[in-house]
Amino acid sequence: MKIGTMAIMCSGSLTIGMGHITRTLVIAEKLKNNFDIYYICKKGAEYKYGTDFIKDAGYTVYYKETAPTADILLLDSYDANETTLSYLRKTYGKLIYIDDLAALSFYDCDIIINKDFMAKNIRHKYNTPPECELLLGADYALLREEFQKALPITIKKDVKNVLITMGGTDPKNTSVKILNIIKNTNFVFNVAVSNGFSEKTKNELNLLSKENKNIILHQNPKMSKLMSQSDIAITACGGTTQEIASMGLPQIAIAVAGNQKHQLRFGEENDIFIYGGNDSEIKTEDFLNLFISLSKDYERRKNLSEKQKKAINKNGVNYIKKVILNHFQ
Repeated sequence: MKIGTMAIMCSGSLTIGMGHITRTLVIAEKLKNNFDIYYICKKGAEYKYGTDFIKDAGYTVYYKETAPTADILLLDSYDANETTLSYLRKTYGKLIYIDDLAALSFYDCDIIINKDFMAKNIRHKYNTPPECELLLGADYALLREEFQKALPITIKKDVKNVLITMGGTDPKNTSVKILNIIKNTNFVFNVAVSNGFSEKTKNELNLLSKENKNIILHQNPKMSKLMSQSDIAITACGGTTQEIASMGLPQIAIAVAGNQKHQLRFGEENDIFIYGGNDSEIKTEDFLNLFISLSKDYERRKNLSEKQKKAINKNGVNYIKKVILNHFQ
């Protein structure tokens, strides 16, 4: 029996990426039997790809001007400030905020979710009402169901298959840049390609694949299956980083946004993954040496795999569900 209504406020596009949408959908899928759930998104042609993605997942999309009321709001947006949070909490009664910046002076919320690996270390930065619950760290990882069920990989002595994945969009053409650096090595490169990639990126990837037999493109693949067949992953930092970690797949993670550097540094310092640098500052020789070094170091890859599996809770969204439902008892 449904116990109420939940509105989810977030947007995604080819420019800003799809992370806000994909991680809220994990929560929506877990709670859809408990709440009537709908989305509130920004209006405009830029956001059509994101709204279509939500509709394809089976959820109704409203815009701010037409959205009905709800018992609880789940917000995932970098646009929010202190005034916004207070207004939304008063309007909806209960407010859950997915945050990974810890940049506001006060968070007027009922629940805050920050799933970053290092979030437990910044608990002191969250100034909240006394009743607010802080769900911080990878204990609350928002993994899609396929990763909750997937078995971890076995680390092999010899590396053969390398996964290249930049998430749902690749606005900076990072996959092409990386492939041009490492394509002449003796490995098979499996590249995850999404509908969210620009035509420019798709065309360049198709050309690389035609010219290099060791580059294989996979259109909208089941990612857990592709990861299970890989020995190393090269990825953009984001939700995919934690999905890869849940599989114990050694990874080189690249910062594609300024706010990702702190998490990547933390991951490297704690042997969770290797920081490959900022996408705009990658140097060909340095990155190639980093990649080759990891491919040859069996013990390093084994250690990374074990640290990743220990760092993440594959059932994090079930913990989140329990906390949310407790607020309705």
